[in-house]
Amino acid sequence: MAQARRLSHALIASGFATAVVWSTVWLGGCAAPPPARGSGPTASPAAAPAAVAPAAVSKRSTAAASHDFSALLPAPFGTVFKDVPVPLTEVLVFHQPDARRTSEDADCFRPDVAVSFLGRAPTDHLLCFDHDRLRRIEASVALPAAEAPALFAAACADWRRDNPATALEADACEGRQADIAFSARRTQDSDPATATVSITLVAVSPPP
Repeated sequence: MAQARRLSHALIASGFATAVVWSTVWLGGCAAPPPARGSGPTASPAAAPAAVAPAAVSKRSTAAASHDFSALLPAPFGTVFKDVPVPLTEVLVFHQPDARRTSEDADCFRPDVAVSFLGRAPTDHLLCFDHDRLRRIEASVALPAAEAPALFAAACADWRRDNPATALEADACEGRQADIAFSARRTQDSDPATATVSITLVAVSPPP
């Protein structure tokens, strides 16, 4: 009889403990914040989209852009003086009174416009007119002496890319691009740290 009474007490105690555990679980569920709208029980934060790297610019195209001398031409050759779309300042050139005028004696003007040549602002930039029409362009740029030989050689090779293959000179470069003939020179300045690259552009008949 005593053994049966002890068993009954044990069952009652076990039932009470089980009820306490279930009550705790139920209260914990009520205290938890409700899930965010639209999220399921197994939803995880969405991963941020991977950043897309900008397209790489080829070194060849970047180098070619820095060699391009088209920025020196604010208007096509043959343009009438009054139709040049940038302000011009006349450069006075003195001639001998009895000297015969040649094509090199054209009236030259300095354009009031910022341009880049070989990656730098030109130290001089002239537009020269003959009979009131643009016939010649001259420009020069100062370069670090240590960089000038390699830069000039690369520029010359690019300028002459459509010309017949010939041996390139270290300090001179001549050729043509379509209806423009170019002549460039590299010279050492009195300052040993600086070299100058000068270029002359003239109009020629386009190739057949």
